[in-house]
Amino acid sequence: MSCDGVPAVGIAPDQMGTLLIIAFLTAMKLLNFLKSKPAITALAIAVTITVINVHSSSSNPPIGRSTITQSQSHLQLVHTLTAHKKVTFDVPAVVISPDGQTLISGGRDDTIKVWNIRTGKLLRSLDAHSDGVTSIAISPDGKRIVSGGITTPTMKVWDLRTQLMLTLNIESGHSLPVETVAISSDGRLIASGSDDHTIKLWDLHTLKLLDTITAHSEFVSKVAFSPDMQTLVSTGGGDDNTIRLISLPTKKTRHILKGHKTPVDAIAITPDSKKLVTGSFGQLVSGNRAISTLKLWNLQTGKLLHEFNDNFSSIDSLVISPDGKVLICGNFDGSIKLWSLETLKLLHTFQDASSSVLGLAISPDGKTLASSNEDSTIHIWQIN
Repeated sequence: MSCDGVPAVGIAPDQMGTLLIIAFLTAMKLLNFLKSKPAITALAIAVTITVINVHSSSSNPPIGRSTITQSQSHLQLVHTLTAHKKVTFDVPAVVISPDGQTLISGGRDDTIKVWNIRTGKLLRSLDAHSDGVTSIAISPDGKRIVSGGITTPTMKVWDLRTQLMLTLNIESGHSLPVETVAISSDGRLIASGSDDHTIKLWDLHTLKLLDTITAHSEFVSKVAFSPDMQTLVSTGGGDDNTIRLISLPTKKTRHILKGHKTPVDAIAITPDSKKLVTGSFGQLVSGNRAISTLKLWNLQTGKLLHEFNDNFSSIDSLVISPDGKVLICGNFDGSIKLWSLETLKLLHTFQDASSSVLGLAISPDGKTLASSNEDSTIHIWQIN
């Protein structure tokens, strides 16, 4: 670790006697780090949270829930989507609607795009943010999405049916950019994590601020609700590198998880709310041994259950299959890895692209996977 908490580049011999180059920070992640430093905060980059109603008139019936078994864990590329303009760190977020019919993507090209997931056809493009989209979450009924922007000083609400825009109370919002958003499983709450070190909880329907939680010493890189609505998980960037398990009923931190040596960029919670998977950016070595960037925790006790010692790549995205048996990991090197959460063994590795896999989303039936990349492309995969 170099000074000021910036992970250093390390080199260590592997078993074949070759040299393994241990990661570097990308420009955007370095920017996120710098934004958390006091000397830089004078820039006062502001924030946008947008809520968009994406009610669909499609008559297609909902897709039923299914399972992924180890014998099914093979990815077949179905569509490559290229409508987002190519800019740096282009498509950081993708979500799939609860009925499995629609893919929604957010890009650094200032747009949110809505796609037919079966045909790959672009249905509509929204000029939602003038400064790029950082993250997207979708409500359980599939009618609303929440997205975070980078620099605009207001919060916006969009209704796709009426095209009306409402401006919320600016003073109650974040003072710096929103890095991450999430919607609770009961469809009542929005959580937003910001560069101002705070997490804010909002009512999804009234859009009123409910609580502000100060949990991290640096910017908040990820937030997620547990399906049972008992825990809010947050991760800290910069020098923080911790994971907080916050009780939703009390809004108090129950456990602080330490173990990652670099910023935690991806989190995923199992459907039964019992386990948490975290992935960090950057590779390090200690005593000529590579340090795992992928960890499994008990969500109730905060105990570290397992380190995936075969995973040393920088991790940008994580998703867990609806049956809780398969972990899918998007890596900085452009690969997608499938892990068994039963045996904790690597099942398959697929090469998605030559650039980072920034976002992952899986359909409710576990048969379709979407991945978004730094090179502006989105891939739709069939899991079979």
